[in-house]
Amino acid sequence: MDRNKISGQRQYEFVERFNYIREAGTLEERRAAEEILEDVKKLGLTGRLEEFEFTAYEIAEECLVVTEPYEKEYRVTGYKRCGDTPKDGVEAPFLYIENGDEISLSFAKGKIVMVNGPVKKEMYQNLVRAQAAGFVTMSGIPIDAGEDLEPAGYTLRGVEKTPIQGVNLHYKDAVELVERGASRVKLTLRQKKVTRVSRNIAARIEGSDKAEEMLTLSAHYDSVPQGPGAYDNMAGAAIIMELARYFTENRPRRTMEFIWFGAEETGLCGSLAYVKEHEAELSGHRFNMNVDLAGQLIGGTVIGVAADAAVCQMLAFVVHEAGMGVSFINGIWGSDSNTFAWKGIPAMTLNRDGFGMHTRYDTIDLISPWSLKRSAFVLGCIAEGLAQAEVMPFKREVPEEFKKKLDTYFAEA
Repeated sequence: MDRNKISGQRQYEFVERFNYIREAGTLEERRAAEEILEDVKKLGLTGRLEEFEFTAYEIAEECLVVTEPYEKEYRVTGYKRCGDTPKDGVEAPFLYIENGDEISLSFAKGKIVMVNGPVKKEMYQNLVRAQAAGFVTMSGIPIDAGEDLEPAGYTLRGVEKTPIQGVNLHYKDAVELVERGASRVKLTLRQKKVTRVSRNIAARIEGSDKAEEMLTLSAHYDSVPQGPGAYDNMAGAAIIMELARYFTENRPRRTMEFIWFGAEETGLCGSLAYVKEHEAELSGHRFNMNVDLAGQLIGGTVIGVAADAAVCQMLAFVVHEAGMGVSFINGIWGSDSNTFAWKGIPAMTLNRDGFGMHTRYDTIDLISPWSLKRSAFVLGCIAEGLAQAEVMPFKREVPEEFKKKLDTYFAEA
């Protein structure tokens, strides 16, 4: 690959245009999808806008009030997919159980308990077994101020029955609850299940003489509601656009599909919709190259490979020949590459260390043209090597141990 044909500045300007929040299913996400589609068309490619529906949860009421020995309402965010309390809420004794160890849980019966960190499936089930009446968690750090005192939003996944509900509050308020000796609280959480619409954008370059074999390059373009998601993941979207430009001018032997996924932050909804829509042609897919988290200057580049360990060695040889330093992890990754691997298609995600993911600090201010060019070149070398090879250097298969983990992963999505 000719490194001089990759522009970090062009990618930076692409990211800069999308420096706004693009929460899945909103008008802003739709606006971004339409802008990406226009960019695809400017490359001379025939872009496709593929709409899909996904389930979301809207919080109608979220409240935590200390009733004894003092009275105070605290700012909280409710756990989505966690069900509803009775209309008037749940009032019960309050207990801080730290990390939710077995001894602490033995005292949780009938109480609204506060637990360190977010509650996920295993801890939720432990709380239910302990017969807790509800739960409170905390986020943030002691030095937060102003806007950063807003509690993080969490979603409970992989749980079918939700007999107890929970909310999250800021670290500083958690400290106050304990220091002031809160002994009784009232928790209210009401939410509704809704259907929203998102969109994938896809563009295909037909291979010259091995068109029946397909390589996909992908990145999601939606963001969380807390910030505009430049690092996570419009920078990744910019890298895919830059490589779409490159391969338009340098036709590959194998067919290449460039995909920008919507609604990744809600549970990989875009990639799940894609493999469902294109199920009939998945047998021709040979490798997915995904980007999630990119563009910050200081940090290391990591490639997570959901395929046989030998694939890591092959990719390492390619980037070594290109003179680029990269670390490899052989395992499943929490991004859209998982969806392809789940369908038996070897996959990878390129990731760069960085700061501010899922916060208001994830803006264009932390994005570097140098880093964008570097990551695009790394991925481009891998993509070009596979696209132009006489024979694919590895089989279309995913190790059984990964398949089992992916079955569990998607059962909990």
